[in-house]
Amino acid sequence: MKVIQAELKNYNRRADNSVSLRLDSLIELSSSDIAEIDSHRGDIAVVVLTDSLVGNDVDIDIDDILKNLPENDTLEYKSPSKRFRNVLWKLLEQKLGRKPTKEEFASYYKNEYEKIILHYKNKFED
Repeated sequence: MKVIQAELKNYNRRADNSVSLRLDSLIELSSSDIAEIDSHRGDIAVVVLTDSLVGNDVDIDIDDILKNLPENDTLEYKSPSKRFRNVLWKLLEQKLGRKPTKEEFASYYKNEYEKIILHYKNKFED
C-alpha cells in the first residue's frame, strides 16, 4: 500500500458512468517511489477526497477507511476485457492441451473477437 498526498486536477466521465481521475502529487517523489507506484499498475485504489488542507502531518486512519468501505466486488475486480482474455486463454489452452505461445494466443484472440463482432453485426436491421 502506498499513501501519496495529491491534488485532484481533473476528471473525465466515462460512458459506463465511471470516472477517470487525474491527480498530481503534492510532494516530490523519488525514483524508488515511482517504481513502487509502477508496481501497483492495475491494482485497485481507494481515493480519499477531503476539503481540509493536508500537510506533512497527515492523520488519516487508513485501516478505518478500508474496514468501512461498502460491500463491493471491485476489490477482486477484473475488467470485462481482462476476464474475456482469461476465458479465451483457458479455452485455447484446453484445445491445445498445453499453454499457447504469445503468437498463438494473439491469433486466436483476434479470430474469436472477429467472430463475436460478426455475430453482433449480423443482428443489425438492414
